[in-house]
Amino acid sequence: MTYLTKGISLLNKTLLNIKGPDATKFLNGLITTRLLPNIVKKKQHTITDAETRHLNLSEIININQNWGLMHEDIYDPNHTISIGRNGINSMFLNSKGRVITDCFLYANPFHSSSDAKEGQLEGNGDYLIEIDPKQESTLLSLLKIHKLSAKVKIKKLELYSYYIYNDSIEFDDWMEDIQQRYFQSMDPKSAWSDADLFIQSQELINTDIADSVIGLAFDNRIPNFGIKIVTNKPIDNLLSAEFTSKFEIEPVDESNITKRRIDTGLFETCDGPSNTSLLPFDCNLDYTNGLSLEKGCYVGQELTIRTYNNGTIRKRIYPLKFHEYEGTNWEVLNNVDLETVTKLVISPLEEPESEQAQEEEQISSPFGAGKSVRKRKSSQGKILSVYGDLGFGLFNIDDVEKNRLYKVELDSGKFIIVEVKVPDWWPESGDSI
Repeated sequence: MTYLTKGISLLNKTLLNIKGPDATKFLNGLITTRLLPNIVKKKQHTITDAETRHLNLSEIININQNWGLMHEDIYDPNHTISIGRNGINSMFLNSKGRVITDCFLYANPFHSSSDAKEGQLEGNGDYLIEIDPKQESTLLSLLKIHKLSAKVKIKKLELYSYYIYNDSIEFDDWMEDIQQRYFQSMDPKSAWSDADLFIQSQELINTDIADSVIGLAFDNRIPNFGIKIVTNKPIDNLLSAEFTSKFEIEPVDESNITKRRIDTGLFETCDGPSNTSLLPFDCNLDYTNGLSLEKGCYVGQELTIRTYNNGTIRKRIYPLKFHEYEGTNWEVLNNVDLETVTKLVISPLEEPESEQAQEEEQISSPFGAGKSVRKRKSSQGKILSVYGDLGFGLFNIDDVEKNRLYKVELDSGKFIIVEVKVPDWWPESGDSI
């Protein structure tokens, strides 16, 4: 799979607006990341000194205002929390803790332009939710079911989502520097001011069209993976001259963004079949920093936190690479319906010695076998998506630690090789949150 290593693309996304006096409380009860400024722990004596520094967040943040978003890293030992106008990634779950959709959440608007007077700090909570269009009807149903008497307005907006990336060390360093200088605010007022300064600096955005920029997020699902910008109209000259003088960024097709993401091993819920039931840890939400572990109650929270606390994360979605096997080319898999692909049986490329020994023992038994019994085939994984010679699959963690080469049996009785890959951006297996 080939793709360009730098570019800007207009993405096909649905953007929903959640706005009103209860917007912060309403969304906090539905997403996996934290919007309310309180620390929730069953045992108060387990609150660390680092966390104690954030006990005054409720004095800093007025949730009835358009205060922004909290940014925290569950892998940060200092439990640093900053306030920003830039967006975050998150997830919606159902009452059973199963994934409905992943999303990006933006504070609306990103900065205080002349066209966004209502977006000043004194306004009500105002958020944008960006999702894949395939999840639109399902998410809208969830939002309307839980709205009840909440003072919020839910509306689909005609907005435009752009993605910018450059796979160079220089761009990675630039993103790191920008976030350190403009997006480490500790209160909502400073967050507004810093967002305005960032726009005025012209380090990324062309100020001639800045009033049309209403959302911005750094895609840190993988550190410094890219930048997301939401506008209220299509824009050709989005980037500043200062930025384009440093980095060569050309328009690319959205398929290029998808190929790059898949090749890097970043799964999105739209990659899997619509009828697949997945848990947030299956989708590696903890690895992409889309989860808050101490935010209190939200839909699907009980199973999610219990799974984490009990250390019972048994499966994860891994990136896959398909290879030819005994003359059968991997390309045949692309011609199989995805619903059928998910049901194909996956087995180790080489059978474990224990199973081989067991079969040999049966054959050499002096008592023999009264009747030949066909052993039931059970799959050791599940293919969720196929993109050329790449894809994603759900596998048991213990199985992958022992073996990364498998074969998948096609209906024709032929096989192709499935290589399970562990992304280099994943935390080391010994790391803990």
